[in-house]
Amino acid sequence: MGTPLHRTDVATLRRRIASREVSPREVLEAFVARIEARNPETNALVTTCLDEARREADALGDELARGGSPRGALHGIPVAVKDLTDTAGLRTGYGSSLFRDHVPTLDAEPVARLRAAGAIVVGKTNTHEFACGTTTDNPHWGATHNPWRIGHVPGGSSGGSGSAVADGLVPLATGSDTGGSIRIPAALCGCVGLKPTHGRVSLRGTFPMAASCDHVGPLARTARDCAIALGAMAGFDPLDPWSRRFPPEDFELGLERPLRGLRVGLAPGFRPVPLHPAVEDAVARAARVLREAGAEIVEVELPAGERVIGSGGVVIVCETWTVHAERLARHADAYGDDVRLQLEYAAGIPVRDFVRANHEREAIAREVAALFEDRVDAILMPTAPVEAPPIGDDFVVLPGGESVHVTSALASLTILHDLVRLPTVSVPAGRGPAGLPLGVQVTTAHGADGLALALAHRLEQALWPASDRWP
Repeated sequence: MGTPLHRTDVATLRRRIASREVSPREVLEAFVARIEARNPETNALVTTCLDEARREADALGDELARGGSPRGALHGIPVAVKDLTDTAGLRTGYGSSLFRDHVPTLDAEPVARLRAAGAIVVGKTNTHEFACGTTTDNPHWGATHNPWRIGHVPGGSSGGSGSAVADGLVPLATGSDTGGSIRIPAALCGCVGLKPTHGRVSLRGTFPMAASCDHVGPLARTARDCAIALGAMAGFDPLDPWSRRFPPEDFELGLERPLRGLRVGLAPGFRPVPLHPAVEDAVARAARVLREAGAEIVEVELPAGERVIGSGGVVIVCETWTVHAERLARHADAYGDDVRLQLEYAAGIPVRDFVRANHEREAIAREVAALFEDRVDAILMPTAPVEAPPIGDDFVVLPGGESVHVTSALASLTILHDLVRLPTVSVPAGRGPAGLPLGVQVTTAHGADGLALALAHRLEQALWPASDRWP
């Protein structure tokens, strides 16, 4: 008996659909059955459009049956879209009670590109309110559960996307990442999450958190699937002021590039919070994999964690406050307690501190860029310091007994990459002592998304193959 369709990756589904071995409708129905069986327990999807998806699947199937070519690399592939990103005609709530009945008239640019590539949108994934958190414990739309253990967080803010992909509700989902919101769910749920270079994927149509740090990208079962998705989602958007032009690149074709001679940096001194020993071991195993593939492992020094967390925290919360200031003044009671408190705190930060934080950010970005110019091609780091904590826990107890707020703990290792806007991929790296997933992340120079994906591809296959990675 073959692998069930809902356990099949995008690359394999694409091949089977193109060869007419299965139809888009057959693929869709396999995932619909999984959604109906599992979503009531995990709450990964907060809105679905299954009848519309069926009509689209039938149309895509008819095109192939009539001898037509696939529309693109995702012809007939079901996808879910984070509920922070607009979908035409489909409710998009931004994780807020204020937008519970909001139905956009236009697709966000990345969604439009996914549809143009043949993807079928099946629904919207839960998010932390306005993306302002790392747990996806949403007071308005309900908490999303980690499929590896009900009652534990999936990470956030793209927790619904991480949970949905890990549990086989969809083979591909979108997320957004401002302080780690793609990579944290990928690590805690055991899937691959890509934060592209800032400006490679349009932000138009995604509710902003802190636009200078915001990134939109994919979560999927494999690095190859993320490469396929990035090829569809990426592209210059003249209507997005943050969009940038990049040379054309086949991200999937570059996955098998040789790694011999690459210099990969380890930064053992960058530990803003203590790591669980299992996480340190995961990084060591990942380094061995790359060394055995011919890469040179070198030790590097990153900007101090206090500088990164201090400047990043101020930049992100102040930018976020500017988005919400007028709405918060009118509807403070409509916000969840945790998000409202963040925003009220940000309102009291002096302008001089925001300016200083931005200057510090630029210094940090220059220091990291210098590492890529002079010493390394990539940097390997842990993604999250611990396994997924229980839903409702405000604090995480770290090795040595230190108690750290859950948001600060889970984002401690990811915020750097958003500040410096570099491409970063989180890869599953086995399970910790509680049986929950762990992750490592690899980052590369500005625009070198393809290299990051190639390193992730090698790591993922060696550390925890997708075929073994099921809750």
